[in-house]
Amino acid sequence: MEVVGRMMRVVLIMGLMVMGCGSDGGNDNGISFRAVGVFQGKLQEGKCQVPNGSDSTIANQSNNIPLDHSALDSGYPTGVFFCRGYIWLENLLNGQAIVVDRFDFEYEIPGSRIGLPSHSSSVVVRINPADSDRPTPFAAPNIYIGQPDAQMIPANVILFLRQNRQVLPQLPYTMIVHITARGRTDAGQRVTTNAIRYTVQLTPT
Repeated sequence: MEVVGRMMRVVLIMGLMVMGCGSDGGNDNGISFRAVGVFQGKLQEGKCQVPNGSDSTIANQSNNIPLDHSALDSGYPTGVFFCRGYIWLENLLNGQAIVVDRFDFEYEIPGSRIGLPSHSSSVVVRINPADSDRPTPFAAPNIYIGQPDAQMIPANVILFLRQNRQVLPQLPYTMIVHITARGRTDAGQRVTTNAIRYTVQLTPT
């Protein structure tokens, strides 16, 4: 019984050690680095005013896109997504900035008979600490709101959808974009946001 007890204590200690070990600090999933959602700007005199994170910011959860539109040949086009698709990120750490270096996009089409290729894009965005008093264009110093332009639905994903119509649902169908951001703190720790979703309704025309 004493031997069994010692073995149980060893197993328990090893289990606690494993639980305490992270994968380069990148598994906090929104605890210190949060993705709030996708938002749209306001049209004023034909120009888009970038969302500023105030209470009047409008959520943007979906959009309709004609799959065969020529504007999609170059990927996520400004013309189709004008003033929409802005990603809101927030640094929840005190005393440490976060430098965002990558957006990851994964795609899901309910009813599809084939998986879609994922996509990542490199960026360089610095987000101030939560306790910073440094001024920014946004309502709080520790948020960033930016549009990924041609990266959310790049040209290679559009081409994949066009070339695999036979194993995809009949148009119109829904594609869900799962978005996460990754970065590094001033202390060198890798951090990853929670995943947010953006829904695209792909139409024939």
